[in-house]
Amino acid sequence: MVTERDGIARVMKTLRHHGVDALVPIGGDDTLSVAAKLHEAGFPTVGVPKTIDNDLSVTEFCIGFDTAVGVVTEALDRLHTTASAHHRVMVVEVMGRDTGWVALMGGVAGGADLIIIPEFQLSLGEVVEHLYRRRGAGKLFSIIVVAEGAHIPELEMEGGGQAEKDAFGHVRLAKRGIGDLLAGRVERETGFETRVTVLGHLQRGGSPSPTDRIWATRLGACAADLIAGGKSGVIPIRRDGEVQVVPLAEVVAETRRVPKELYELGQIFV
Repeated sequence: MVTERDGIARVMKTLRHHGVDALVPIGGDDTLSVAAKLHEAGFPTVGVPKTIDNDLSVTEFCIGFDTAVGVVTEALDRLHTTASAHHRVMVVEVMGRDTGWVALMGGVAGGADLIIIPEFQLSLGEVVEHLYRRRGAGKLFSIIVVAEGAHIPELEMEGGGQAEKDAFGHVRLAKRGIGDLLAGRVERETGFETRVTVLGHLQRGGSPSPTDRIWATRLGACAADLIAGGKSGVIPIRRDGEVQVVPLAEVVAETRRVPKELYELGQIFV
């Protein structure tokens, strides 16, 4: 994590200047890592897990993930029509910097034929082989879901904007454009008409799903109670279907990645 010099001290000074006695940061690993540092520095802080990447440790649920998966699923349902009618390969790029939770769950729910995620590398040759195999079996279209942070060795040198980074040191993946790169190479390698759809920030907006609304309310209410009770350095999470409270440091200790057995579920349709 990249932080500005004396950043935590400056944040605390600003908060106290404005009369803020405690903070409830709502976010993912970057946001909550800063939250943990605020607590360590002595500022009352309670977190809430909110990231569509669903990559926080310990918690079974992050606010926003269910809605994002729903957006991907609906998009794939709609793209099936044009893909099958025009015998096209459709490449759908979805969010997922370091993990493929959105790509995998949305891809399985939406009936993707191939899912490419950061945890498990595929070569361009394997993608091409998959497409030829489907055509040989009489399946004249294919839908490929690729997470924006996935790595395909043959495309690594073609990506643009690799050096541009955000405040936390992350490469700006919107500049990388793996969906466009993959679609272009697939069409050149196979001759199959290929189109790309980049869902981008559509996954992050709109109407939240009922599941997200309910859990946002439950976790938020618990966070407010914890702050009111003088607690700090903790975070309410969902575990075993219930709200539980754990140390804030635990949820940012490591990245929660897609396990192999779940990834293999997505390979049923390959």
